[in-house]
Order: sequence, then C-alpha cells, then structure tokens
Amino acid sequence: SQETAKNLITRSIEILEGLGRSENAAEAQGDLALCYWREGAFDEARIHLDRALELLKNDNNDLKACVLIRAGMVEATAGRLNEALRFYDNAAAVLDASTDHALKGAFHNQLALLYKNLGMAEPKDDYKDRALIEYAAASFHFEQAGHTRFQACVDINLGFLFGILGRFGESHRYLD
Repeated sequence: SQETAKNLITRSIEILEGLGRSENAAEAQGDLALCYWREGAFDEARIHLDRALELLKNDNNDLKACVLIRAGMVEATAGRLNEALRFYDNAAAVLDASTDHALKGAFHNQLALLYKNLGMAEPKDDYKDRALIEYAAASFHFEQAGHTRFQACVDINLGFLFGILGRFGESHRYLD
C-alpha cells in the first residue's frame, strides 16, 4: 500500500508544482516522506522533507511545523536523537503562534517519546521528567482538540514510562 501511495503522491507533486502551488506541493512532499519513513527508508524520507522545507522556507505556519515534526520522527527512528531534538526545537518556535491543538498535541507526544528514548540512552532523570511534562502537554492539547483516541495513546505511553521508572501503581492506572 505504501508503494501505491508513493506513486499517487509523486504524481500529485508533479501536478502541484506544474500549477505553481508550492505550499500544496510541500504538504505532499511531507506525506511522501511519511510513506518512506513507514518503510524504514530514512534517507529518502529526508530528501522529501528537505524539499518540503525548501518550498516553505519563508513561511511560518502549521504546515512547516508538521514537516519539522516529521523530520524529527525520522531522525528519532533512525537513532539520531540529538538531530531529532534540533528539529523539534525548530518546530516549537513555529508552533508558538499556532492555534491547532491537534498539531501541538502531536508535537508534545513526539517530543515526549524522544525524551523517553534519550533517558533510556543516557540514564538521566531529567530526560524522563521532561518526558512526563511533554506527555501532560500532549494530553492537554489532544483534550482541547477533542481527540480522545490520541489522548488514550498518550495514556499508554505514560503507562509504559511509569513502568520504566518503577512506578508501577501509576503505570497500571494509565494502562487500565
């Protein structure tokens, strides 16, 4: 299914660029990168995310934040945690002006996952504490957006993090 999606999105990009609709083409580039990320083709995903950011270079909007979050996801999955943090820092600056709670929730959830992974790689309590703070922010924004299912995903992530921290009572509360 990813191959079919990639073919359709690639054709869409060609059409959008031909029409001079760079913002729409950038959005499609970000979607194409997501397909490559799902397949584990991180280099290809990076190419399309770079192209999307190039098309959005002067824009300071939610789409740019979305592309930066996806770039952070690619780097985090590839094990390049500090590079992922750089993308998330850039996304945070763009998100300050946003009113999109779903996007902010996605950002905070991804950042929390990154901090959890940093805490596992470098056993520092401050990373794990930061992950807890980011999960709380994600839950708040998903609640504001009315995304109950995404809030449930945050609860699952919190349950696992509390388990890692040895706080099993809290872990069970979130997982239940």
